[in-house]
Amino acid sequence: MASPAPASSQPRVAGVVLSLNEAANLPRCLASLRWCDELLVLDSGSSDGSQTCAARLGARVLEHRQPGRFLISEQRNWALEHGGLQSDWVLFLDADEEVGASCRQAIQEAIASPGAADGFELTPRYWFLGRWLKRTQGYPNWHPRLLRRGRLRFEGGVWESFSGGGRVARIREPYEHYAFSKGIDDWLERHRRYADWEAERICSYLASGDSRSLGTRRWLRLRQLTARLWPLRPVLRFSQKYLLQGGLLEGWQGLLFALLMAGYDLITVVKVIERQRHDQGLPL
Repeated sequence: MASPAPASSQPRVAGVVLSLNEAANLPRCLASLRWCDELLVLDSGSSDGSQTCAARLGARVLEHRQPGRFLISEQRNWALEHGGLQSDWVLFLDADEEVGASCRQAIQEAIASPGAADGFELTPRYWFLGRWLKRTQGYPNWHPRLLRRGRLRFEGGVWESFSGGGRVARIREPYEHYAFSKGIDDWLERHRRYADWEAERICSYLASGDSRSLGTRRWLRLRQLTARLWPLRPVLRFSQKYLLQGGLLEGWQGLLFALLMAGYDLITVVKVIERQRHDQGLPL
């Protein structure tokens, strides 16, 4: 394999991390981005010292609190538009994620290659209670994370994707995702918010038939189908994770995670019923 190009010939990269009460995760995350030319932490109003922690670790810190529901796509777009970034490329990482050496090298090689795409999707290794859930989480599971500044934006709300108009490629070397790093309470609270957003989108789609209500073009036909079959979502999710994707081969962690995801969809179902009864003037 050819040696990587000298650092001086590499395109400049800005690492951007979104945070809300992530003081426990930021040291690991920011340490994995020290190779970036710029480092920005965009905070949503933490109360646990996240901003102080990020500044101590060498990041530039901005605060932006979204009115209403927090949408990842809009926070990332705000960073692109108002973050004062100067680098050629912008790499987005969540605070509970980490870029290892092999992923870093793959990123640098991808953006330095002639005719590089305008954006890249990356895939995480999803860690749950000490085990990489390769099967249960359907690895590789692609996420929009790296873009050429000024060429692409994000859309989709909670489940974000790149907006149309640019050429998108993939980097196969994974990064690490420790989604359970702050424990079950944090995971449940996040997925309660996701369920609320999902139920709102399902109800809007069922009422209007407009697929734009689902929030993203990514996997649109599948999202339309599961929106129509919303009462079956918990059963479908468990079957997908545990049976179709092979979670049963990943021990007790695979079983627990499949059950948790089915529980998330159960909350979504209850929230859809709640919204429908409210709209009909029926008691809860």
